[in-house]
Amino acid sequence: MTDKPLTDADVLSIARLARLGLPDGELRAAAEKLAGILAHFRALQAVDTTGVEPLTHAVLPSAAPAADTVAPFAQPRERLLSLTEHAREGFLVVPRVLDADFGPAQTGAEPGG
Repeated sequence: MTDKPLTDADVLSIARLARLGLPDGELRAAAEKLAGILAHFRALQAVDTTGVEPLTHAVLPSAAPAADTVAPFAQPRERLLSLTEHAREGFLVVPRVLDADFGPAQTGAEPGG
């Protein structure tokens, strides 16, 4: 990383990649915050980690993990559906995700004929 100051184009590019709508009035404040974050990364890069083993977890586990066993779950569908208000006729009701109209339903007619 370099100590080069962030340009407005840099900040706008980062905002676009993060899918953030960044108004022009907030450009300077965002640049200052990003510069602070980058300064923290520069400080981390300056730390000498020679001889330090990488960790898989930040803290060592205090006990052995619980056994991974399969247990019966009586009437899973009914029990899970009873936990929500968004169930109808044995199914979960979810918001529509497709706005496409696929045309009228075919009733027994052969496709293309």
